[in-house]
Amino acid sequence: MSSAADPSTDRRAIRGQATRQRIVEAARDVLVAHGHGGASTRAVAEAAGVNLSQVHYHFGGRQGLLIEVLHQENDALLERQRELYAAPGPLSEKWRIASDLLDQDLESGYVRVLWELWAAGLTDPDLATGWREAVGGWRDLLESVYSAWAEDLGIELPLSARAVATLVGNLFFGIEAELLAGVEAPHREVLDAIGVLIERAESAPADAPRSTRP
Repeated sequence: MSSAADPSTDRRAIRGQATRQRIVEAARDVLVAHGHGGASTRAVAEAAGVNLSQVHYHFGGRQGLLIEVLHQENDALLERQRELYAAPGPLSEKWRIASDLLDQDLESGYVRVLWELWAAGLTDPDLATGWREAVGGWRDLLESVYSAWAEDLGIELPLSARAVATLVGNLFFGIEAELLAGVEAPHREVLDAIGVLIERAESAPADAPRSTRP
């Protein structure tokens, strides 16, 4: 014999989830505004308008909270990029869109979140694990995109697909770090030049030699 769900239990669960998400969003804002050093659980609780005990109840402490911030931010942007690369159109155009999105990610605070937690992860194994997982998701995506593109065009480089993904990922990470540090360098020129190379590969005659192996 089944019993109906208790509406009050459902309402409590919904309120609990809403409170949890409010804490995550507040932690993100505090992290962007004040950095890892200023993102204490007390500061986050004040920003979220909740009791300090609520932060510890939902996340177990500061590390669990910050890792959740990183996961939510990263998952959202990874999904955005998956949709971009899955859409019709040449990779060269998608590369240009991805380059434009770098400015948006800087403005939104995502890049700040990533690098604040990377820096903290140098001395915090739990945060380092969360950061590696985030980076691994991007590397997996880049590897799959390059593999499909190279197979479609019949391109063979003296690098594995994983190595190409590592090279591209490190390029963007390096640019992000320099932009956060205020380094003046021709970052967009580099990205645009790679876009041109991709476009040239796509527009080469089908019978043109494409292998660059010795």
